[in-house]
Amino acid sequence: MKFTTGRAALTAGVAVTALMTGAGVAPSTAAAAASTPGPSAAPVRYVALGDSVAAGVGAGAPNANADSCFRADGTRIPNSTRAYPRLVAKALGARLDFRAFCGANTKAVINEQLGALNRRTKLVTVQVGANDFGFTGVVKKCILFSGGRICNNAIAEVQRAFLQELPGRLDKVYRAIHIKAPNARVLVVGYPKLVRQRGSGCYADGLMGLGTRQKLNAAAHTLNDVTAIAAQRRGIEFVAAEKSFKGHAVCEDPEWINGISYPDTVESFHPNASGHRAFGWLIWQKVKP
Repeated sequence: MKFTTGRAALTAGVAVTALMTGAGVAPSTAAAAASTPGPSAAPVRYVALGDSVAAGVGAGAPNANADSCFRADGTRIPNSTRAYPRLVAKALGARLDFRAFCGANTKAVINEQLGALNRRTKLVTVQVGANDFGFTGVVKKCILFSGGRICNNAIAEVQRAFLQELPGRLDKVYRAIHIKAPNARVLVVGYPKLVRQRGSGCYADGLMGLGTRQKLNAAAHTLNDVTAIAAQRRGIEFVAAEKSFKGHAVCEDPEWINGISYPDTVESFHPNASGHRAFGWLIWQKVKP
C-alpha cells in the first residue's frame, strides 16, 4: 500500500477547466482557453525542460513505484500526466515536447534535453538547479538525522554552492536555450519552500526541528534568488513560486507538497497534483492569450 504522510492534499484532477476555475476564472473562459486552435492556427510549439519537479514526480498518474529516479528494471520513472507542462500545453492548445526528467541537473538539460529546440519553438519553460549540488540528498539526510549538526552542515554547503557555482551553470543553460530557440519565449520556473517555517510534531517532515526547517527553507530561497538573478541577466522571465505556495508546504493544510512518501520515496518533498495546478496557473498568467 502506498501512502503519503501529512494532511490530505486537494483532489488532484487534471482537467484544464479545474485549473482555471480553481483560480477564479469563469468556466466559459476556461473552456475557451482550453479549446484547440482551429485548422487555420498552427499549434504553439512548447518545450518543457527541467528536473523531477518539472516532470511531475509526486503528482501521481502514474505513481513512481520507485525509491529513486529509476525503477528496478533500470528504466527511468515516467513523467506525470498531471505535471504542469501538460496542463499549460492543454490550456494553450500547444504541441508539447516534454523533455524534463527525474534527476536532471544543468548539465543534463544541456546535453540531453535541448535537442527538441529549434527556430520554430515558441515557448520554453525550464526548471533546474536543485539537483546540481545534491539538495535532495541533503533533505533525506535531514530526515534521517531529524536535523542536527550533520544535516545543518550539509545545508550550509549546498547553500554556498548555490551562491558561488550555480549562477555560471544556469547562465550556460539559458544561453544554450537562446542559441537553439532564438524565437522562443522562455520562462524560468522557481521552486517552493518545502516545509513549515514554524510548528513541530509533524511526522511528514521527519520531525525536523525548527532550526533545520528554517535552514532548508533559507536554502530554497537562496536557490530561487540565484535563479531569478541569472534569468534577469539574460533578459528571461522568472516565474516565482514561493509566495503562491506559502501556507501549503508539507504538514500545512491543504498541503501542495508531499511529505515522506512510502514506498515511492522518490516522491517525497515533491509537489503533488494540487501543487502542479498552482504551477500551471502561475505560468498561465504569463502566457495566456
